[in-house]
Amino acid sequence: MNQLRTMKRLLSRSALLMTAASFLTLPLATSAFAGKEGVFLSDSVYFTLDRVLLSTGVEDSSLRFTLDLTNNSPYTVDFNNYGVKVVDANGYSYTARLSEKVNARVKAGDVGAFKFASELPASVSASDLKVDIFRWNDRSTSDIGALSVEAAMAEAGQSAQQQAVINLKDIDSTLAEDSYVTAQLGRSYKVFKDNAWMVYTEVVLENLGTSNVKLPDGLETNLMDSKGLTYTATFSSGGVPSLLPQQPIKAMLAAAVPASLDTGKLNLLFSPKGKVKSTVLGSLNVSKTFGVAGIGDKTAYPPADANQEASGLVLSTTWAAASKQPDGLHVQANVTLTNTSDGILTLPSLSGQFQAVRSSVIVSSSDNASRSTYLSPNESTTYRFSGILPASLGADALQLVVLEKQAAAAAAGQQGAAQANAAQNALPVAVTSLAGAGSGGEVTSYASAQDYKIGTVMPISSNTAMDSNVDLSLVEMGMSESADFGYKTIVAKYKLTNKGTSSVTLPDFQSELTNADGYTYTGVRQTTTTKTIAPNTSYVLSYSYMVPGEEKAEKLALQLYDPNHMSMGSYKTAVQPIAETGPMSIYPFSVDLKDFSVSATYNKDSSYAYRMRVDLNVTRQAQVITDANFSSLSFEVVDMEDRLLSSKVMTFTGQSKILSGIQFIDFGNIRNEQLNSDVRIKIYEVVATPNGDAKRLLRTLEP
Repeated sequence: MNQLRTMKRLLSRSALLMTAASFLTLPLATSAFAGKEGVFLSDSVYFTLDRVLLSTGVEDSSLRFTLDLTNNSPYTVDFNNYGVKVVDANGYSYTARLSEKVNARVKAGDVGAFKFASELPASVSASDLKVDIFRWNDRSTSDIGALSVEAAMAEAGQSAQQQAVINLKDIDSTLAEDSYVTAQLGRSYKVFKDNAWMVYTEVVLENLGTSNVKLPDGLETNLMDSKGLTYTATFSSGGVPSLLPQQPIKAMLAAAVPASLDTGKLNLLFSPKGKVKSTVLGSLNVSKTFGVAGIGDKTAYPPADANQEASGLVLSTTWAAASKQPDGLHVQANVTLTNTSDGILTLPSLSGQFQAVRSSVIVSSSDNASRSTYLSPNESTTYRFSGILPASLGADALQLVVLEKQAAAAAAGQQGAAQANAAQNALPVAVTSLAGAGSGGEVTSYASAQDYKIGTVMPISSNTAMDSNVDLSLVEMGMSESADFGYKTIVAKYKLTNKGTSSVTLPDFQSELTNADGYTYTGVRQTTTTKTIAPNTSYVLSYSYMVPGEEKAEKLALQLYDPNHMSMGSYKTAVQPIAETGPMSIYPFSVDLKDFSVSATYNKDSSYAYRMRVDLNVTRQAQVITDANFSSLSFEVVDMEDRLLSSKVMTFTGQSKILSGIQFIDFGNIRNEQLNSDVRIKIYEVVATPNGDAKRLLRTLEP
């Protein structure tokens, strides 16, 4: 009863022009208007329930609602003559307190809105509750009617939410009576960061009052585990800005926790500073907010704006692989973002880290590929992360954490430069288990690539920067191994044809090869190229790819990207076998070795040389422009141990031009001890790249 009198003192004590006693009272709720219940004082004066929010916490719940008093009579009605309480299905009643000061007098033709809040047990549901309206008599009360909480929520399309309602006045007595803030959880992540295991929890805060309010320094947030141990949680940005009325904001709480923490039994507590063991102002169950995706699972990317239900982006770890090598466990993963909205979205700045679930081991990774700042509707972009972890780990014990670098602007309006710097931290947005990585059951880049036949024009996505007047085709792909360095080199040649009527700039595209197991190899473009392609002509461009020695290259996905890293297409292909006989293809040339012989000669300086006599037939397969930047042929003399003795480079242009007919190739500087009859001649195609010469073996000749 004291609580109710306190509630009455919050109302204006204006003179009563007409009391409710003069109205006909109907004790049951009836329909006030379509779809909404009403408690009538007369035909023209009634109560209705609006803006109902049932918030369920761990230890308690709260009900907030607005009681509207509609006065269509010619007189003023004084709400001071009435009281409100919340009643459950068992008949237990709970105090309803006004959450803001208002004028109790509702003038003729007006609607008075009275906001209430009530603290309830955690176990109640909306179907159990009614808002009971009664009249104050001299020393007693009499019920007028009750309104269903469940009906009001259903009419508004609402449901119970897990929220904590915090009265900031309990922390700072100088604040206004309506200084209520709600806290609602988003997602939570357990991440090893800065040499400690951390729990990051998204929380949406909303100021229910009518004026700006700042969270008091005396408000403390803690995580509590099943053993009752607490861990201090702080805002990752260094603080929270002032909360505008009715404007929810999203913030991230971070707490250092032990590696063994059981996230399945974890609560977030709000309490006065230093009193978490004795006073809890609100509590939320964090355990249900943790989520670890699997390879191939699609999850909505968390929106930055607390008012958004979804960001429009969908994130998926589309492929992952783990392979044990002599230097450790090599891990790779592809993370794809897809714009499922109808508008153009800004791409977040993402990085990745591989973490061991049961040990304090992480490896950070960045995708430094050039990509557009924006993503158009239905478009996707893929981030590729890789790392080397201890060989003792297995894929089942690993997780990939995707982090977003927070922009400095996120700290605008906060307290000082320190918070602006803190906002640069990368915060988690997704965690994926790598269990099963490399087993072949994942969606690989090869599986999703389209079928392609070498020599045909590649279908290019129309949403890229590629000039529509340029046809692109893969005309040649071969592989050879470097015996000295233990890796293989794949050389791919692309033909670009200008179908237009004017010169076009040579397209600057990026290229990657991905094998059937998902390992990705980045292409390196030849060192020097022409600037433009004349109309009705074609130009050949070479890329090289360094791959491991064990790569068979029987199933490859060729992925092409424009300068903005927008996907041009993905194509299934494979390296072409090396022909042991017949013409050698160095597109657009064909070199037929009709006959050859090798002999040793003695020089006047007491050195030896090998001389090779060759009979060649050089033809052009297609009318494609070649210049001084085109591939060259390298003839190498090797002994039976594959040791290089001497070499000679010949080109398809210039003074060392390869010609049809009989010609001689001299290999000098052979030492006496190197001279023997068991030598072989290896013929390579050589492409100059920024990483050095890329060589493709064409033929091995046994004299």
